[in-house]
Order: sequence, then C-alpha cells, then structure tokens
Amino acid sequence: MFEILYRNSVIDFYRTEVNALNDESTLAKTSVDFLVFGDSFSATGKEINYIEKLRKKNPSLSFMNVSVPGIGIRQVNTFAEDKIEQYQPKAIIYQIYVGNDLIDVDHLWSWEKFSFARNVYWEASDHFLSLSYLNHKATIFSAHVNSRTTTMSTNEFKPAYYDQRTKRFLKYDTSYIQNTVKLKKDFAERYRTWLTHIHTFVERVPKEIPIYMVWIPHCAQVNEYYVDNLCQLGASFENKVSILQQEYPFIVQAKKDLKVYTNVILLNPLSVFQANDTVENRLYFANDTHITNNGNVVLSDFLQSELKLN
Repeated sequence: MFEILYRNSVIDFYRTEVNALNDESTLAKTSVDFLVFGDSFSATGKEINYIEKLRKKNPSLSFMNVSVPGIGIRQVNTFAEDKIEQYQPKAIIYQIYVGNDLIDVDHLWSWEKFSFARNVYWEASDHFLSLSYLNHKATIFSAHVNSRTTTMSTNEFKPAYYDQRTKRFLKYDTSYIQNTVKLKKDFAERYRTWLTHIHTFVERVPKEIPIYMVWIPHCAQVNEYYVDNLCQLGASFENKVSILQQEYPFIVQAKKDLKVYTNVILLNPLSVFQANDTVENRLYFANDTHITNNGNVVLSDFLQSELKLN
C-alpha cells in the first residue's frame, strides 16, 4: 500500500526538502520561470548551491527547486507531473549526474562482495521505489563515522576519509566509472533503462516548455588529479586520457536518442570544468565526488551563459 501511495505521489513526500530549498514567496507562486529537478548536487546547502547563485544574479526571475538528495529519474517521475502542473514553469532544468544516474535505475549488488542486508536492499529497491525514500529519511537521523561532513572537512585527499558510497561501488566494479562514461558492459543496458524513464519524464512536459538537461561530470572526467586519487582507492581505467574526452559516449548517445524532442537541450559543462579546475581552485571536494563552492560558481556561471540570462 505504501508503495502505491509513493508511486502515485498521493501526498507530498518531499515537502520538507523542497521547503528548505525555497523561500515562502517562491513556494506560493502558481507560475515560475524555472522548475529545477535534481539530486544532491542541486539540493546542497544554500550557501554553495548553484541555483541559489542563479537567484542572486537574476532577482527578477523565479527558480523553484524541487531537487532531493539521493533520488534518480525513477523517483523524479513519481512527482514531476504534479510539480509541473502546480508551478506552471516557463522552462525546466533537469540535472543529471554522470557518476550514479545509471546506477540509480539498476543498483550494483553482489552476493560475494556485499552483506546480505545490503544486497537485499539494493535488489528490492530496484522494484520498490518507496524503499529509497525510507532509506533517505532514515539517514537524516543516523550518525555515520565517515559521514559527508567529515569527507568534506579537509582539502587534503585521504583514502580513509573518502566517500563510502564511492568505495562501495569500486568494490563491486573497479572500472564502473569508465563503464558509465563509455556505456561499456552492463552499463549499456542500464543506459537503455535510464533512457526509458527519461522518455517518460520528457513526454509529461508540454512541448512548448524547454527542458535544459545539465550533465554534471564525474570528477574523474575533469583531470588526472582526480583520476589518480580514485586509482588510489582501487579504480581502474583503460586509458587515463580517454576518460577526459569532452564528448563522451554517455552524452553523445543521449543527444542522438533525445533529438526527436525539439524542446530538449543538453548542456555539457565538462570543458568549462576542465578549464577552471586548478590546484588553487578545486571544483570537487578532495574526499567526495560532489562539487565545492568553487564548482557551484563555475556551474552557475555556465548556466547563466547557456540559459541566456544576461
């Protein structure tokens, strides 16, 4: 019964998260300029959030941010139609993260490499979407020894401090990053599953509303500093140079498959990230795959230009 309620968005399951990302005046609007869907990259704290930076640069425009940490396209599709109807956007921003969007539609699990409980959860959550919601709510109230607060508290790369989720993925498949970017092995099938759900999302949006799909790259795509750090964690790459390719198979294939939709615009900030990430100005945390305040500044500047908000 709970699964049915969740899939049909009978109640606003993510009201708390959405309220935290938007002020009362935006929440009260019946029509907004931009409606934003995304995961933790778009639902991070207001002090660094790129959407918040866009708001400050464009006070005459309204940005309704309905992003939620830990969700993917399948969860978004449970409430997207309701939010579009509620806020009547002039445009939509849909944020994609290369690092785990394909894993979100088909989790990595292995009886040999992970605990019984984790395998049962990941396998079950591929069928019961409400489990991801319950897990998300549970993590809010649980303390973790290597929590994200710890991983983001230092600018020095330390394998012991690195994000546990990334380590878990690498334990399953040391080449999962490369396979995601290049759609190799079982990630080609994951891509097809992901694409089916993306089609569902796009087809629920009126054709006159532009959809800007923003592809946040994995840090390993940006430069060899991050590649080398990940190799210390056990990651493997066939070619350290090819992983930095700006037009990579994941986005190239998506461009081909989504070109039938005239209102879909794919935005790839990888070249901008590569140009701006330096020793003095890292765009990603040293021990976490999320972007820093610097990264959010670069991303907001990129969108400011691409969305022609100047």
